[in-house]
Amino acid sequence: MPEVDAERYIHGYGEQEEQRLRVQAAVLAPQVIHPLALQAGGNVLEIGCGSGAELEQLLACFPDTSLTGLELDSRHLDAARRLIGSRARLVQGDAYRMPFADASFDVVLTIWVLEHLEDPRAAMREALRVLKPEGRLICTEVDNDTMRFSVSLPAIEHWWQRLCSRQQADGGDPYVGRRLRGLAQALGCRDIHIEDVDPVSSMRMPERRAEFIDYLESLFLSGASRLLAAGDVTQWELKALGEEFTQVRQDADVQFEYHGVRLLCRRPA
Repeated sequence: MPEVDAERYIHGYGEQEEQRLRVQAAVLAPQVIHPLALQAGGNVLEIGCGSGAELEQLLACFPDTSLTGLELDSRHLDAARRLIGSRARLVQGDAYRMPFADASFDVVLTIWVLEHLEDPRAAMREALRVLKPEGRLICTEVDNDTMRFSVSLPAIEHWWQRLCSRQQADGGDPYVGRRLRGLAQALGCRDIHIEDVDPVSSMRMPERRAEFIDYLESLFLSGASRLLAAGDVTQWELKALGEEFTQVRQDADVQFEYHGVRLLCRRPA
């Protein structure tokens, strides 16, 4: 991830996080990756490629594109190199000062990255710089207010609120999705289009309910170490969280959804 202090990246580092990101990318690929419609032969940059999980899905879905991944953290970049090898160009660099010439890419992507940045507008401005005049910037980002369960689950609700508050305290924005249009307008972008992305919906995709529950629980738990270390939650609350996810698994009447936002735009004229 670009410009994220190692102690403030809420999901942590290491093999467990690398595997979580890989599973997450695969679970959400039908809604996040497949609709991108990247053109064969295009030159595509993913900013904040992390451990390469999204690049892996992009390679599987769009094998005829030329992919570049930019990542600041050396631990994630090493993991991406192990996962991707030579199938994509991997570059260490800062999203605010990317080591690429102007107008280098046909498409620039961010996927679940801007939420971790103190200045997403600056990162988007830099993305527009390296974008070709008729290229597309595509940002797929979170709005954590969209997490919904159909019954009251106080432990889950409290944990999610604590997770979002900690991310804000650490300089991120777990609601950045709702700001994408305004950010693009402020930067003078053209052809601005906003799409709702529903990567998790037990109502629209009931056949994937169990898979989605596993994903959501892993997402919640990925912040446990950071939240516990900061004193935001207790071990008792961690136990209660697990019990409520067990309840959700056992009660098929409990519905849930979690949406994202996709911005598509072109650089200023």
